[in-house]
Amino acid sequence: MRARRRAWVRDYAKNEWRNLKKTGKAWKVERFIALIGVGCPSQKNIFPARAAETIKPIIDGGSDARLWDDDDSQHRHSTVYIQLPTPAPVNHYRLSVLIIPVPESMPKYQITSRLASNIDQHWRNNPNPPAWHDGYSVSFTIPDKQWITSNYTDSDLIARQNGERKSATWGRGGSFGIRERVRAQLIELAFQQWKRQAYRPYERFAIIAGIAYPYGVKTADPDNAAETVNTILHSGTRIGAWPDVNSQHCRGVAFVRLPNLMTGNHMVRLFVFPVPENFQMAQSIAESSIDAWGEHDRRMR
Repeated sequence: MRARRRAWVRDYAKNEWRNLKKTGKAWKVERFIALIGVGCPSQKNIFPARAAETIKPIIDGGSDARLWDDDDSQHRHSTVYIQLPTPAPVNHYRLSVLIIPVPESMPKYQITSRLASNIDQHWRNNPNPPAWHDGYSVSFTIPDKQWITSNYTDSDLIARQNGERKSATWGRGGSFGIRERVRAQLIELAFQQWKRQAYRPYERFAIIAGIAYPYGVKTADPDNAAETVNTILHSGTRIGAWPDVNSQHCRGVAFVRLPNLMTGNHMVRLFVFPVPENFQMAQSIAESSIDAWGEHDRRMR
């Protein structure tokens, strides 16, 4: 069922992308940010990054339409999730995908430094910035057994619990209930690692989730790890790092790849930035990309 749904979404998205391409509303890009807006059937605050499972086949549909050579981290520099301001129709969700090209040569766009700089500019225009408005980072080391991605079925997780990369059940969709058990382990693991690190309880914030893979991993899509990251964020609520991770407090989550580790573990590094009450993540990303292109053009002259 899960595979059939993803195939349907990918086929639907491919046709949408092709129609946009034919009418000149979409064109090929080399390196880009995918800004994802999520609207739910009510006005309540949600956690937009939960839509990552549905976004994956939509981005794959863009690859099928040849709008980018690949959707790996070399081309899709970051995927950013925000909540749309208006609700979706009853019994539906609305997803908007805004593709923002960013420089691929020097100065190469890096979302962490660009977003931090843009948020700092917003605070400079605010009469009451917090004492610590430069943000902080926390890191979580996750062994293979507790690593969850959208590509893993329950049987895949069972194989990893047994220390296997492949097994007779690899890729099958049997419902073994293993996912909840692994998630429970990950919640406790993240909670223990939260307790060993310093954090600041911001009321409103934006997050960049940096994903580091084990040694030898070449191509990967960082937002495939959204399930792992979301679990870590909810552990942050439990320990008091923030009131909640819904969009009232968390104004956006961006996924980006970090350099590989020299071990067999994975790592999630959260860069947490406090933001003003009127902060808009979409505006900040757009402004930071425009600034990057301006700097790029000046260096090319």
